[in-house]
Formats: sequence, structure tokens, C-alpha cells
Amino acid sequence: MGCAHRKPDERPDVIVVLGAAVWKGGRPSPALRRRLLHGTALMKEGKADYLLVTGGLGKYPPTEASVMKQLATDEGIPESKVVVEEEGTTTLTSVMKCVRIMRENDWNGAVVVSDSYHLFRATLLFRLFGMKAVGSEARGGKEANSTLKWWYYHLRELVALPWTLIRASLNRDSDGRG
Repeated sequence: MGCAHRKPDERPDVIVVLGAAVWKGGRPSPALRRRLLHGTALMKEGKADYLLVTGGLGKYPPTEASVMKQLATDEGIPESKVVVEEEGTTTLTSVMKCVRIMRENDWNGAVVVSDSYHLFRATLLFRLFGMKAVGSEARGGKEANSTLKWWYYHLRELVALPWTLIRASLNRDSDGRG
């Protein structure tokens, strides 16, 4: 689990699990469940001491982060080790809010959990905001989706990347940390 910005012996401070949809009745979507279960597995392997779950309110309540917190505690992660960020509704806003939490806790390294198509953009954003970040894929997404939908997700990322980088650069400048 190496990263150009990280020595192999440095252990990340936190595992950040990026949100996905909550379905009607507060049920986690398969993507949300896969991501969270992967993050809790990493915690159980001792990859970091804290789990930071992020995701705001989507089409159905409650927030993605609150659903993930419940799933994490159901999986045996102590509530005191789960940090919740439930305002972010885009990758950029979630990353910015997580970076703020990380700075408040003097954390500078994260394992970022998401689906494979999303990891490049997500980890790049953490790095742009000064955090050491390495991605970890929640497996099973390709098998859970049609080929057409999987390609759509990848193409959507290609479009989102330049737009997000422009917005991130503007936010870095206004944040004074760029």
C-alpha cells in the first residue's frame, strides 16, 4: 500500500470511506455497503486507527455517513473510532470537509476507499489539499453493474476530473493553503 508521498513504513492515520446512495427506507445501496465493508475490513486489519465516513443527504434520508456509521458499529468498529462527516454532497465538498477534520485531528495520511473508477480523482483531491493519500478499491462494483453502466461511471469520471480540478484550485487559493 505504497504512495509516492509516503514512506512504506508510515501508517495512515485514518481510513476515509466515500459515500454512495442511500435507498428508500434508509437502506444502503450496494455500493455504499461494499465501500463501508471494505473500510471496516481495513480497520480490522489494523491499517489505521480511525474510520472517517463521509456523505450528506441524498434523495432519501438519513445521510450516507450516518448509515455508514451504523453499519460500521454493526461490524464491530467501536463508535469512538468512527468519525462522521455528513455535509459533503459531492466528491470535492466531501474531500474538503474530510481534510478539515483531518487537520483538526493532526492526521496527515489516509487510505481512501471508493470504487475503482472514482479513486484516482478522490485521492488526487486529498493530495491537492496537502494530505498523503492512497486509494483502496471496494471490490465487486464491476460485477454488480452492467457493462454499460460501468463504462458510464468511468466516462463520467473523465468529464468530472478537469471540472473538479478547476474548482479545487479555486478553493485551494481561497483557503490560503495552496
